[in-house]
Amino acid sequence: MNSTLPYKSPSTSELPDAGINAYRVVSKSAICCLLFGLLGLAAFINEVFVILPAIAIGFGIVSLLNFRRYPGEFLGRIPMQIGLLLGVVCLIGSIVQHVYVFNTEVPDGYERISFAMLRENPKKKLTYSEAARKLDGTKVFLKGYVRPGDKRKNLTQFILVGDFGSCCFGGNPKISEVVAVTIVIPDKTVNHGYSKRSIAGTFRFLEEKARTDESEVPVVHYHIEADYIK
Repeated sequence: MNSTLPYKSPSTSELPDAGINAYRVVSKSAICCLLFGLLGLAAFINEVFVILPAIAIGFGIVSLLNFRRYPGEFLGRIPMQIGLLLGVVCLIGSIVQHVYVFNTEVPDGYERISFAMLRENPKKKLTYSEAARKLDGTKVFLKGYVRPGDKRKNLTQFILVGDFGSCCFGGNPKISEVVAVTIVIPDKTVNHGYSKRSIAGTFRFLEEKARTDESEVPVVHYHIEADYIK
């Protein structure tokens, strides 16, 4: 008499390793963590890019939670660890660097100003800032981006803007958001670039607007006679 033994399904531990590994996928968040961690090195060049290592840390946390929640289902633990480490180092290191620079960069005898101080007052229907009038003739220190014109190298006169988009992505700044700069240091020139420039010199307020050599920014209210550039 034939007897039929009951069927017993194999346990997970009895399955061959190749069958399990075939269903493992690379973690997208781990790859994004590594990518933004590498891009985060740019945070040391410009504070605008500090957001990049922060994003790397965010992807790293998501990836780490996925690895813990679904052990054995994802690949990419090492890229995640590298990206997370880069993100933390770049975020903390770049912030420390920029804070140190901020506290030590203004030359003696100059007053730090910002583009926010120079913005127009729409309530009074002015195309300039009232604070700018008070700055006329004073020694100021201002940081911004060299706006590219027809000429990009060996500049002795150029337009300085405070917004990265207005500098490098074809933005159209208002007249109160640009400063015309003339270098008064003998044989000193600058080139257009993507990093901020530190400019110091005598500030001039021009209520009647002065013409410039740039077609996209034909007139300005503000001018700096720069005797310090970095």
